[in-house]
Amino acid sequence: MSKHRSEKEMIMNLYFKKYPDVLERIGVDLAQIELEIPYGRKKIDFYAVSKHKRVEVFVEIQLTQSDEAHLKEKIMPILQSLQEGIVVWTALRFDQKHLSAVKAFLKANPQKYVNFYGLELHPEVIKQAEILDNLSPLNIWSNLWRINKVAQPLNMVYRHEQMPSMHVGRVYVGEYRYDFNRVEDVKKCLMEYLRKHLAFFPNIHKTKKHSAYSLTISLGAGISGAVYQLSCRNQQGKAFVGIHFDKSREDMYRRFCLHKSLITKKVHPNIVMENRSLRVYFEPYADLFDTMAEIKTILEKMIQFFSPYLHGSVEGLPEDLPGDVEEEKSSQGLQGKVIEEILKIDKEWLRSSMIDPRLAEILLEEVTDERAIFAQQEWLSEYLINRF
Repeated sequence: MSKHRSEKEMIMNLYFKKYPDVLERIGVDLAQIELEIPYGRKKIDFYAVSKHKRVEVFVEIQLTQSDEAHLKEKIMPILQSLQEGIVVWTALRFDQKHLSAVKAFLKANPQKYVNFYGLELHPEVIKQAEILDNLSPLNIWSNLWRINKVAQPLNMVYRHEQMPSMHVGRVYVGEYRYDFNRVEDVKKCLMEYLRKHLAFFPNIHKTKKHSAYSLTISLGAGISGAVYQLSCRNQQGKAFVGIHFDKSREDMYRRFCLHKSLITKKVHPNIVMENRSLRVYFEPYADLFDTMAEIKTILEKMIQFFSPYLHGSVEGLPEDLPGDVEEEKSSQGLQGKVIEEILKIDKEWLRSSMIDPRLAEILLEEVTDERAIFAQQEWLSEYLINRF
């Protein structure tokens, strides 16, 4: 997610993925959630299946008033292609003529077992999304709870149901059975593993159509021209994790190469720099999941180290990357500094004072890294919201 453009819609995608119960209030259960899946020449913002109804669920997220572009380019193609399913359109406000067009189409096609719901977003939801959009991308996932401060984030303003109440569709809703002899299944399993363990990285949640013949997964690193690349086993039989820079980012790549000693210390001692890539190779483990765990560990270190520099321009990259102490402080950002100030409170005083025991427990928790700082920040925020 680049800070050069708004990512508010992706933030809402992440919010609904982390808190699916907000959408489920329309009366449909959500499972097998995927974000930004390819659908024809377009992408579906939010895709899921209903285990109860065994049909697909498509959600189009619009943060402005409904318009002709979304109706004609997003909603109508979905309705035209579906024979059964659930379609949800969220918008700040709906123009009645857009809802009437949906109703007219569905009534003219009664053979389509499709339920349609129009949901309006509370204006405060947009404000919270704007606040999150100004955070570091790595801090967004842990702060999505802020949108839950809005008592009623969604308001159903339109409902049209053509699916018989007793109808059960044909979508497979059981657990996916991986065939690890297939390259596609190995990559699919790795992505699911990373989404579970590196949820804080927004781009990990985006669904990409990978080549069936490629052994490598590519993930956007935060700016154009830079991607993370991963493989459980490449053509040479090695597993690897790396970051690759396009020709347009060669200056950035060369500047990172000047600081190999720092990168080997902070990311991995066996970093290899060649062909505009910084990679770590290792022998795959006998157990595929052990290999995935190693990929996750290396990728996490890369994300944490490179992200502060990838969200600016080449010209904005400092000539000298910060050292140990400076890097730790800068990586915490404003939120980390707030927590740092709180932690300066004398701990003996906390233990002996009349302060609320739960608050004292949170403040006395040892924080040894950036993720612990983020977790403590979230605990403090939740405590204050529930307390006041």
